[in-house]
Amino acid sequence: MSIKRKPSTIERKMIISPLKAYLTRKFRIEIIRNDTIDLKPPYIILSNHTNNWDPLIINCFVEEPICFVAAAPLFRHPLLKKVLDYTGAIPKTKARFDTSTIRNMLAAKKHNRVIGIFPEGNRCWDGQTESIVQSTAKLVKLLNIPVVIGTIQGGYLTHPRWADSDRTGKISLSLEKKWDVDEFKDADIETIHNKLTEALSFDELAWQQEQGIAYKGERLANYLERLLYVCPSCNTIGSLHSEDDLFSCRSCDYSVRYNEYGSFEPKNKPLFYRYVHEWNDWQLQYTKKHLFAAGHESAWRDVLKTEVKLFVSEHERPLMLLSTGNLTWHKDHILFTPSNNSDPIRFSIDKLDGVNVHMNSKLDFHYDERMIRMDFFHPRTSAYMWYQILKLSSAQEEG
Repeated sequence: MSIKRKPSTIERKMIISPLKAYLTRKFRIEIIRNDTIDLKPPYIILSNHTNNWDPLIINCFVEEPICFVAAAPLFRHPLLKKVLDYTGAIPKTKARFDTSTIRNMLAAKKHNRVIGIFPEGNRCWDGQTESIVQSTAKLVKLLNIPVVIGTIQGGYLTHPRWADSDRTGKISLSLEKKWDVDEFKDADIETIHNKLTEALSFDELAWQQEQGIAYKGERLANYLERLLYVCPSCNTIGSLHSEDDLFSCRSCDYSVRYNEYGSFEPKNKPLFYRYVHEWNDWQLQYTKKHLFAAGHESAWRDVLKTEVKLFVSEHERPLMLLSTGNLTWHKDHILFTPSNNSDPIRFSIDKLDGVNVHMNSKLDFHYDERMIRMDFFHPRTSAYMWYQILKLSSAQEEG
């Protein structure tokens, strides 16, 4: 199959029917609104992105098969590439301008397909919609087809990006047709971008305060240090550790309990923050303020030093393991020191392109026309912290 030829009705039913039954039962999915019923393609679905099940969940409740825009690295896996090509998925390099993606979307429109995009580019980390990629507004204006806004509620709490396991609760899905053909014909890009940002904005923890749904599972706090890396009690970096439902600082013993409702409970000291996104907002401001402050840079470097596997891909070939070694951060570069005693590899920060976190523990970027992946050895390492540090370092270089 391809963008030109979508799966037949029989093929689709054979795949979707059992998947729909499984997901509906597993996640207690409810449909709040579905404007795609009787809506004829081509049209585009823009949705917030909460967990890995999102494309399948949306596909199960839209009669037409969807050409989802998917991360380009997924196509570098031979077997997965066949599956994605079969469904008509469109490859997109995260955080980079890609003309081939636009050409494929125009082809999808021409062949009356439904196009699916998660404009954040990544799953959200803390339950709040991430920034919307500016190019989405340009794409919406260029395609000039009906726009459906998907809102997935409960998806983050069902499986937070930092976690390794699902929780049982409820997911609500709304598919609302917001704009029709020609509605953005005379609008400028900034206006379209602002309207899309408003339509896609969603705060899952604010929604949860109204719903009060228990999301039950085991070891609820496990791997939270992939996201939260600064202790609000003693301001120590990289000292936080999760175990079962507890999240504690090894430096000052500050400890909280992460409960089934997605909020923190005090354990041995008063709470600094009740929700993950509040803690994260504070630590991002702390990082921005102290990363390059006098006397702090070496502390960040020590915390960031970590073991990785370095993978390289050229010309869209599958990723190949180059070496294992240590990765360290410096103000204007990152340094990979191979464990086989070969020469270190220096990556200048001002030449890093398309830096992003793949899944939750891999750091991807492009460098000199090659795709580079740093796969962290230790599952509790914060690729998110690395991503934030590199963003700030890049801004410092540009400044």
